[in-house]
Amino acid sequence: MENFGTFTLIALSCVITYIVSHVALKLRLKQISNLFESTLKKIRDDSVLMPALVFWIDSIQEYYDQALSDRLIYKKRPAKKAADEVKEARALALKNKRDFLLLRNRLVAYESLAPWLADYVDLTVDEFITSLRESRETNNRDFETATDPIERYVPKTEWNKLSETKRNQLALDRYLDPTRKKDLWKIGIDYERYVGYKFEQNGYKMIYHGAINEKEDLGIDLICENDDEILSIQCKRLSVVKEIPVRENVIAQIYGASRFLEMKADYKKKVKPVLVTTYQLSDEAQDFAKHLGVQVFENFEMNSYPIIKCNISNSKEKIYHLPMDQQYDRVIIDPSKGEFYAKTIVEAEKAGFRRAFRWHGT
Repeated sequence: MENFGTFTLIALSCVITYIVSHVALKLRLKQISNLFESTLKKIRDDSVLMPALVFWIDSIQEYYDQALSDRLIYKKRPAKKAADEVKEARALALKNKRDFLLLRNRLVAYESLAPWLADYVDLTVDEFITSLRESRETNNRDFETATDPIERYVPKTEWNKLSETKRNQLALDRYLDPTRKKDLWKIGIDYERYVGYKFEQNGYKMIYHGAINEKEDLGIDLICENDDEILSIQCKRLSVVKEIPVRENVIAQIYGASRFLEMKADYKKKVKPVLVTTYQLSDEAQDFAKHLGVQVFENFEMNSYPIIKCNISNSKEKIYHLPMDQQYDRVIIDPSKGEFYAKTIVEAEKAGFRRAFRWHGT
């Protein structure tokens, strides 16, 4: 009986030792796997100008993924289906990673050859790619729904629980939320609208040229006119934190654009070039602006303002437009007609304005 007890203790000890060593082995394998993944990631990040090295790393990744797949197939209880799914998923992930890295490498290479590109967009490559992805997803949603644009901000789970007033206000609040992702074009348009609003308050009549013409804006974001002058304005919303100044090529562009506009539109007044930016100009850009006669507004920060346009139509109908509505940038506010900018939906509705009808486009 005593021998049996001793044997039992020895057997139990062996089992415990096996379990502990097995757990330790799995933990060690996991550590090695994490080290492997992090090492490859670091090499990828550091090899932005060497696409060939990235492909070499990918081949190592393929061997590693194959080993994981083989383990599922040849273990005591094979998981053939799971192995195939893992293999297929990793192959797709690998392709996506390769495409991303190649694009990233090319953009960084272009920036190394023409450094002003990075200054011009004021974004890192990763930020630029993220913005393009957001733009594509937004456009796809717009194309698929082609209904009320506030559906992007108020999902169906909330839609029917809210009155039209609260629904529109919620959509506006979410549109204005600074933490919400927007694509590059919309970020720029928001700043142009703010600058335009500030000039309107100083008596200028405004054409939101950039927002209306999009990629065909010729480098002119705003066209402002009063009794004395016409302004051709380009807006640059740059990061103060990154401290990337406006370069001289931007000054040259807005000067040339103003001369082209003056000639094409056959204005009787001279068109004055203007640059408005949230940050500053480089020393060279300052010299360009001084000699070319470009008026500059530096450190022109964007602040909150009443963004709802309350417009009176030719048929005397009172209509308010939200910044995501189709005709928003074409609507010109004329205070002499009783039109104004409202801060909230309630303020607009109390003044007798209703929201613009939905656009049922193609």
